[in-house]
Amino acid sequence: MKTMCMALLGATALHAQVDMKLAELGMENIRTAHTEKGVAVAFEDRAFRSSYEGVGHAVKAALDGMTEDGELRMAVMDANGLPQLEIYMDRTLVTNYRKGKMSLREAFEQMQLSCGTDGTLALLKDSETEAKSAWRPDLVVYPHLFLENTSFDKLYRYAIALAPAIEMPLWKGAELTAQVMLPIVGNQKGELKQVRPGVVALKQGFYLKKNWTLSITAGQFTNHRLGGVADAKWRTDNGRWELGAKAGLTVFSLFVDREWSVTRKPKLDARVYGRVYVPRWNTELTGEAARFVYGDYGVKGSMVRHFGECTVGVYAMYTEGHVNGGFNFAIPLPGRKYNRWKGMRIKPADYFTYEYGMVAWGEYVDKNLGVSYTTGTGENRTRGFYQPEYIRYFLIKDCDRFEN
Repeated sequence: MKTMCMALLGATALHAQVDMKLAELGMENIRTAHTEKGVAVAFEDRAFRSSYEGVGHAVKAALDGMTEDGELRMAVMDANGLPQLEIYMDRTLVTNYRKGKMSLREAFEQMQLSCGTDGTLALLKDSETEAKSAWRPDLVVYPHLFLENTSFDKLYRYAIALAPAIEMPLWKGAELTAQVMLPIVGNQKGELKQVRPGVVALKQGFYLKKNWTLSITAGQFTNHRLGGVADAKWRTDNGRWELGAKAGLTVFSLFVDREWSVTRKPKLDARVYGRVYVPRWNTELTGEAARFVYGDYGVKGSMVRHFGECTVGVYAMYTEGHVNGGFNFAIPLPGRKYNRWKGMRIKPADYFTYEYGMVAWGEYVDKNLGVSYTTGTGENRTRGFYQPEYIRYFLIKDCDRFEN
């Protein structure tokens, strides 16, 4: 009996130390469990700007929190509680690191990374959640730039605004976003010169197991669309291949001169896509077929290269006999990590994101061809990116940052 009690106390201390280390790091919605072989843990990272930086600090914190030899399993969740990445370190690896026989860089090189998290989540099925994020908002200030060359009397039409947004997790998989656009400077009249709503939406995500996720979002989106969207996605265990489908039913919605104009007849848009990650070049290639907002059908291809936290991409699309293309990028803004202050986290946006399209005049615009929208704030291919080979590559490349 005494031996059993000691074992239970040791097991509790084992995962409690890991739990405490992750909480001190700023991770949230932490679940831990002691298994026959070691420790299993799941957490959400809403504190770090970079996905791989959050992972690197979390791995080191968990290893430092291990008080006994044993395997370590970690499930990394996104900001809405949907699993993104599994990290597995066997008993030998953990032991060698704890005894100083292995550096953190070598641990990063040898640990196993996968998108298949079902095994770890099964071990955590009955575990309690610590450091809950529910109903604790983030106030995030996004920069907004409108730039267009379609006028003969001006070199460029431009408008610069700040777009603060309340982003608040509600319950598992759910998040409320409420954004307002505050104009700063520009050479435009009408909407772009007025205070107006940005993205105001409620999103609910579901994990369907075997790397399938489903999200449903309702609200006011970008590009004057109001309605609902369903988005399903599947990835292979190694994260190299991804397939997805998205469908939305929206109406036109415009708030200007203190009046809100909404059309009555909804429009259906949909797309299916395939994506492959090429680790040799840290590059994503995506192809998609789409029905755009105003009923035109087309295809689009894009290539995005990851340079650490920066991404640069180019795209080309064809719809209804017209060709368009352009580029996009996301660059990190100052501030690697932000902690909560009295329950709220106040911070600038993690990234500045911009996309430029070549064709913004003529029949392409008159017929509203190729029109799409986003349902979230600051969406880009860097934010919340947990592709396993990308994570490992930049953990090793920037390892000195985690060893200090």
